Amino acid sequence: MNKAADLTERVLETLPADSVLGLLSTAELKEFLDFAVVKRLKRGQALVKADDPGDSMMIVMAGTLKVCVRSSTGREVVLDYLGPGAMIGEIALFDGKPRTADVVAIDAVEAIVLQRRFVLPFLEKNPSAALRIIEMLCDKLRRTNALVSDGAAVPMGQKLARGVLRLLEEHGVREDGALSLGFRLSQGDLGNYVNLSRENVNRQLGEWEQAGLVEVSRGRIAILDEEGLRRVADGDA
Repeated sequence: MNKAADLTERVLETLPADSVLGLLSTAELKEFLDFAVVKRLKRGQALVKADDPGDSMMIVMAGTLKVCVRSSTGREVVLDYLGPGAMIGEIALFDGKPRTADVVAIDAVEAIVLQRRFVLPFLEKNPSAALRIIEMLCDKLRRTNALVSDGAAVPMGQKLARGVLRLLEEHGVREDGALSLGFRLSQGDLGNYVNLSRENVNRQLGEWEQAGLVEVSRGRIAILDEEGLRRVADGDA
């Protein structure tokens, strides 16, 4: 089996059906992946850095990455977490301008890299794929807007609850009846995502554990009382 055929089979087996590649026919997918390169990262390695040339797009096959920027004070701000099926660099795909953020692996990651010069001709021939990429861009914009909105003057617990629930909606898995994040997340990274200090995150999670809302163990957050946490997020508790 050649490289493209093997990669096509793996994509069909592993990526969500609603990902941009999941919407392509097998023949279209094989054509799309003909010039793809697979890149593997260890925890802490950067897939791209801010100001890198915008000459490619990437699709996550396995693992989780964080998208982050530095504030004017030098603090890391996490804009998003990306898992299997997520796209990276699709803005640069269309405009060719430099990257605007760092994308860093938080565990072992495997990603498909596709050069802009190969992808654009394919999208011209397959407008449905281009439309799906635009839809995914809109989804990212909505998530960013929600993150900015949650950064407004709301109580600490409410802000953290909204951030945790948003992550669980996108990356949650159900185990033994509890909803938990599908990857390990440090309290520092969680704080950078919701604009709270690690100490405040630790304190709030501790209070929620005592109240029976969550369980935290070795970087894993499990929701024991989802309805209760949603009441906190809505400001009703």
